[in-house]
Parts: sequence; structure tokens; C-alpha cells
Amino acid sequence: MIFHCIKSYRNLLVSFACVLSISACSSSDITPGTEVHAHVTHLPAAAPAPTVTTGSSSKLLTYGNGDTIELTNAYLTLSEMELRTDCTAHPFARLLNSVFQLVVPSAHAHTESTPTKLGAPVVVNLLNLDTEEIEFGHFSPAPGSYCGVTVHMHAADGDAHNLPANLSMIGLVLYLEGNYDDGSGAVPFTIEVNLELEHADIEFHEAIVLSEASLSGEAHLNIEYNTWFDNLVMADLVAGSSQSKQLAEAQLRENVVHSIHHGH
Repeated sequence: MIFHCIKSYRNLLVSFACVLSISACSSSDITPGTEVHAHVTHLPAAAPAPTVTTGSSSKLLTYGNGDTIELTNAYLTLSEMELRTDCTAHPFARLLNSVFQLVVPSAHAHTESTPTKLGAPVVVNLLNLDTEEIEFGHFSPAPGSYCGVTVHMHAADGDAHNLPANLSMIGLVLYLEGNYDDGSGAVPFTIEVNLELEHADIEFHEAIVLSEASLSGEAHLNIEYNTWFDNLVMADLVAGSSQSKQLAEAQLRENVVHSIHHGH
């Protein structure tokens, strides 16, 4: 009797699974195959930001007062992107998260991709030509209206795309190398950031609307890297006291987050 009940229950589960499978197949036949392609460029901001001169192996930022910053290596890790359907709400935990990150670097593993989230990290080389466009990936979301995207910046791991061959970005979000000259002669610097940066919420100029009549869309993001050193003193960032260096590094991280915008 017990065996008979178990067998009947098993048959019921198999039948139920078949029904679900048929239902899923039927629904997929009527669901549009939507796609949103995410692209990233790194175009410098217009004036009054510093002008950028591209050399064979460096980029030179020249300020209005004559100060210069030469970048001989510049890499940023973009770890996740997530499409948003609501751009009116602002995250409430930003300040707490930023304060916590000043104390404890966060370990981060790959996030699984979903129809509205891309979890494969990409390392952007800011010394490449400004006309270069990187394809971060493509979403496959349900039909609807998408107003923006959230970009996360965690440390790169060994599976990140576009890892540089000349240095290790493993465990790093940001790597900058070069020299600055504030009128007293060139001073070399190397900056490594392993702290998770505050995420960037980017609102599109126009919402991407997906439907059976419009199956695809494009999300273009741009990094205005020549604003990264705004409102900070390079001497503090490179060789300042513990407190001044910490404040300068926090300003740099904030500038990086705010440099990401919706492109065209």
C-alpha cells in the first residue's frame, strides 16, 4: 500500500513537471527575443576639464594653470551592469557603504548573469584610443521600458575580460601610473585601489522601450577619465600625511564614479 502511494505520487510529480515544461515552451514561443547591447567608451569631458594629448604610450592631461598629469598606465574594472526600470529611487545605503569601505576592502565573487544583469567583469584600458568602443555584453530582458543602468566596480579576478599583459589587475579596481608636474618638476606616482567603488546609477537620455515591434536597444556608457583628478591635490594623493592621503583617495574614487555617464 505504501509502495503504491509512493509510485502514484511520483507519477503525479512527473506529470506536473511535463505540464510545466510544455507551458514554458509555449510561453517562449510568444515572448519576443529582446536584446540590449551595452557598450563602453572613454571619451574625455569637454572644457573646462583638462585637455588630453595622446602619445604613443601615454596620455597627458594639461590644466588651465599649466599643471600636467601624464598617465603611462590607467585601468578600471567594471564588474557588473544591471538594467533599471525605476530611476526615481536613490540607494539609501551609499554613505554607510562608503564609510565601511574606508576600513575594510570587500571580497567579491562573480555575480551570475540574469536577463537584466551582466556579471562578467571587464577591464578598461584608458590609454587606448578614445574612439575605441568596448562591448560589455548584452541583456535579454523582458519587454518593457528601461530607464537606465547601474554599474558596479569590484576588484578584477582571473576571469575578467581584457586583463592587461604588462601588469596584474587581479584584486584591483583601479590602477594608475605616471607622473605629475605642478611647476616643481615631474613626480612619479603609482596608485592602486582594491576597495569596491560606490556603484554608479546612470539614467538614459531616453528610455529603451522593448516590445514585439522593437526587439533590440543600445546602452552606451562613457567614462570621462580626465575628470578623475578634479578637486584633489596630487601631492596629498601621492605623498601626503595619512589623513590627507586618505581624503585624496576618497575624492579620487568619487570622481571615478561620477565620471561615468550615458553616452551617445
